Amino acid sequence: MTPAERARQIDKEEFAAESQAARERAFAYSKHCRQREQQRVRAWMGITKNVVNKVNQLHVSDRAHRHTVNGQTKTLVEWADVLGITPKALLGRRRKLGSMEAAIAFQPTGRWAKRPDPGVVSNFAPSEGTGAGSTAPETPKITFSEKA
Repeated sequence: MTPAERARQIDKEEFAAESQAARERAFAYSKHCRQREQQRVRAWMGITKNVVNKVNQLHVSDRAHRHTVNGQTKTLVEWADVLGITPKALLGRRRKLGSMEAAIAFQPTGRWAKRPDPGVVSNFAPSEGTGAGSTAPETPKITFSEKA
C-alpha cells in the first residue's frame, strides 16, 4: 500500500468513527429532550408517576369493576352518568390523571366546562305558593303603631 492509499484509508476510518460518534450524540440529545418535555408535561398536568392503563376499549372488567371514591362505591358507567360524561371519557381522565379519585374530582375549564345556570342556587328549597291567591290573605292585616 502506498503512503497516499494508507492516508486515505486512515482518513476514511477516522471519518466513519467521527460520524458514528456524532450520530450517537444526536440520538442521546434527542432522547434527553424528549424525556425533558415529557417531564415538563407531567409536571404541568400534576402527574407524579407514569401510569399505563388499558384505555382504548371498554372491557367488561372495566364496566363491572367498582370504584370507591369518598365513601361511595359505583361502577365506571355509574360514575360516568353522575359526572355527565361517557365511560370512555372517564377512562381517559383516569389514564391522564393517574387515579379514579382524581378523574372524578377533575373540574374541566375552558369552553367545554359545564357551568351552573347563573343566579340558581343548588341547595335553595323551592317556595310553596306565590304569596297571592289562596295561600295569602286577600286583605292584609297590617297595623302601624303611631309615634308621637
